[in-house]
Parts: sequence; C-alpha cells; structure tokens
Amino acid sequence: MWGERLAEIFFLGMKNLLRNKLRSFLTMLGMIFGVGSVIAMLSVGAGARHEILSRIQELGICNIIINSVQPPEETKAEDIAWMSHYGLTFDDADYIESTIPTVKKLLRVNLVKQRISYGSTRIEASVLGVEPEHLEMFGLDVCRGRRFNMIDSATCARVCIIRKDLVKQLKTVDDPLGMVLKIGRRSFQVIGVLADEQFRSHTRKALAIDDRSQEVYIPYSSSMRTFGTVTYFRKSGSEEISEVELDQIIVQAEASDKVLPTSLMTAAMLKNFHEKKDYEIVVPLELLQQSEETQRIFNVVMVLIASISLVVGGIGIANIMLATITERTREIGIRRALGAQRRDIMIQFLTETVAIAAVGGLLGALFGVVAILGIVEFTQWKALIEPHYIFISLGISCSVGILFGIFPARRAAFMDPIAALRHE
Repeated sequence: MWGERLAEIFFLGMKNLLRNKLRSFLTMLGMIFGVGSVIAMLSVGAGARHEILSRIQELGICNIIINSVQPPEETKAEDIAWMSHYGLTFDDADYIESTIPTVKKLLRVNLVKQRISYGSTRIEASVLGVEPEHLEMFGLDVCRGRRFNMIDSATCARVCIIRKDLVKQLKTVDDPLGMVLKIGRRSFQVIGVLADEQFRSHTRKALAIDDRSQEVYIPYSSSMRTFGTVTYFRKSGSEEISEVELDQIIVQAEASDKVLPTSLMTAAMLKNFHEKKDYEIVVPLELLQQSEETQRIFNVVMVLIASISLVVGGIGIANIMLATITERTREIGIRRALGAQRRDIMIQFLTETVAIAAVGGLLGALFGVVAILGIVEFTQWKALIEPHYIFISLGISCSVGILFGIFPARRAAFMDPIAALRHE
C-alpha cells in the first residue's frame, strides 16, 4: 500500500517536472557543470598521479640511489689547469656493502659523456658503465639481442646496449645487432637494443641526464678500464680536470620496510666520510609516499573547488522549487483538502528535487567524460576515469538535491490548507 503511494507520488512529481521542460533543464545546469567538473578534475588528478607513481616506481621501491654531486666551486685562478676530486668513492661502496646488514645488493655505476660515431654521424651520449644485474633491477628489457653477462664483465668486453631512438638518430638501415660504434676513441659492438622507445629512464631522473643526449650502456669493468675516473673539460676559459670514482651507487634493501632504516644508516655513514656534501641520496619509497600524500591533498582541494558549482546548483534548485511552490499553492491546498498528509506533500517535492539533481548528475557525468576525452585529445595530458568517480559524483549531486530540497518541501508541507485554497 505504502509502495503504491510512493510510486504515485513519484510519477506525479516527474509529470510536474516534464510540464516545464526548459525550466527544469536550466535548473539542472548547475548540477551538470558541477558533476562534470568533479569528474574531470578527479580524472586529471588520477592520471597525473598514475604517471608520477609509475615513474617513481621505475626507480625501484626497495632501491636507494646515491649520486655524486659537485660541491660549490672554490676560488681558483683563471686560465690554468686545475683538478677537483669529489663524489662517491670505492671505499664508500665497500663500507656500505660490508657494514649495513639490511643491504641485499649493491651496484656501482660509472658515467662519462662521450661522442658516439657511426660513419659520418656523431651524437653526444651519456655512457653508463653498469654491472650485469643493473638492467634487470630496473626492468630494462632487451627486445633484440641480449643483456650483459658475467663473462662480459670479467673480460672487460667492449660491447654496448643502445636504445631504439639512437638507431634512428644514426640514420642507418643496417641491422643494429653487431654494429660497431666508436664511443670516444674506442670501438664497441652492439649486442642488444632496449625495448623501450620513448622511455624516460631511471638514469635521467636520478642523474638528471640532458634530454638531448642518448644513453648507452656498457659493462662497468669496460668503462673503468677504457674511460677511468678522470674527466677533462673546458669551462670559463680554464681547463678543469675532475676525478669522480663512482658517479652512482645503487643500494637495494632486503624489503620495503627496511628501506628507510637502510637509507638513514647510509646517510650517517657517508656523513662521517665526506667533509663536503658532494653526494645526494634519492629514496624512491619516500618520493612515492610524498607524492601519494600530495595527490590526496590535491584531490581533496579539487573536489572542494568543484563542489562549489554543486552548491550553486543546489541553491538554484532551492530557488526554483520555492517559486514552484508559490505557483502551485492552490494545488497543494486541493491535495490537502482531498486527504493528502504533510509527508505526502513533502515527499512529492523532495522527489522532484532529487529527480532534478539525479538527472542533472547523469548528464553531468556524461559531460565530464566528454570533457576528459577532449582534454586528452587536445592537450595530451594523462587522465584516468575510474568508475567510482562517477558514483561519488552522482551521490554528491543527489545529496545536494536532498539537502537543498528539504526547506522548500517543508514549506509546502506545512502550508495552511485553507489559506492555500484561497490563494489566487
């Protein structure tokens, strides 16, 4: 019986809404733009969060990356050759590996800037001397050829692994496998091509490698034997010679819960051995946690900003419903005279309010999805539309409809029936 009355009240409310289609649609606009804004902002925020987290995770959650950093320049005479020694040392790596119990694995990296030559083509490159486990640790897959092995390392083999983009820049149609490149003044044979084509690798993020230079990987032992630790370059009219024993040390902790303690022990140990701060420690797990916290705050702020549109839409709904009650005062009086109770009148107007909010929410969800597709198409931003964003937005819109519909509904329900019948 009560269900039939609810159905009757619902259909009566929908009939009244359809009677004034244009006014109902204009009332929904606030909800449409509000819900669309919420979905669009959440999706853009989720896309940015996913992109940032995936880049941080490429560094390895259990890894701690220690880089050599040149300290502030000291006062020096101009136009003379001088030599600076800074950064991580072989002893640092040995002490970390032997004294910190939570270290599972430690890898050494040597970085040199060299010119790659093939035929008449010359390209500036960052040549990374890495140990055999390096590529596997960072998930660098080889689509053609093979990775380094222990034999390459033991024999200081002059072999290298390159990226697909380097093959394009060399402007050659030859098979890259087996191709011999001149790195500096030495010849290296290509034994593998990395699967990623436009991958911004961990080395770029960790070592701040110039985007214009290419990355080439060679065995660590080959790099040390061929290029050593001394680098020559001219700067400000003087010839500078710098010696860096290790450009990077990668420490892998036993488990993710051991990462932060390991990084603290590593920092304390390096502080004892280095008078100057000529190193930096990058902890991807800390970056991940900071990024997640930042994204949570960002999402809350964006939802609050977008919710302003929903509040404005709710005010518009309340305003229209109050005007509608004034127009339908006589109808309310007749219904009360025929036996309708106050709760029936209240439910009828709440039904109309919620219907406006719900339909506006559905149209807003559609508008939000279309807006996201347009943003992705024209700006190339990353966006991620998750189903629960739509349900959250619809829930908020219906809640706004109920909240701003209670006052008009109560005003209609508590109207004096006799005064309502006399209303012209």
